Amino acid sequence: MSYSRLVWVGGLAAMIGGLMWIIKGVSILLTGDQPPVVFEAAMPLFAVGVVGLGARLGELRGPLGMAGVVVACVAAASAVVAFLTELAPFIAIAGFGPFLGLILVGSAALQARIFPSPWNTLPLAIGLGGPVLILAGGGLTLINERLLEVPIVIIGLAWVLLGYSVLLERNATFQEARPR
Repeated sequence: MSYSRLVWVGGLAAMIGGLMWIIKGVSILLTGDQPPVVFEAAMPLFAVGVVGLGARLGELRGPLGMAGVVVACVAAASAVVAFLTELAPFIAIAGFGPFLGLILVGSAALQARIFPSPWNTLPLAIGLGGPVLILAGGGLTLINERLLEVPIVIIGLAWVLLGYSVLLERNATFQEARPR
């Protein structure tokens, strides 16, 4: 797969995965019922989104970005295994792997300065903030069980924006990272 195709697939995957989480969250908030497979199918899409962001970095990826891409690939493989077997360790890796991958690739993207503001901090914000929001959603369940979905919808929106930013910037020229 060529560089531009991988970037395009990654951006689209992040957007579709985010949309799936939005649909899941809104459905549960409104009806109390979860659409089948929507939540689980988003996990490998998020991992592919991280790989697309890594491809968007190109040569500026560096060791941090490469580590993030590897983590995302492991998370995608774990998502497939988790979908087939429902083993807890694979579910955890599939669920939190894309966030760790985003922290690593997002750090590389921030150093490389490939995105203009406000997009430049979005990968890091999702990578660091996503798990925190999910934990906060656990606290919201004390008020009402359906409120767990509010952070899921917010994270879904963030993934849609991330995918959009990867696609939006696909024709931009890379800016060389300035030494610190």
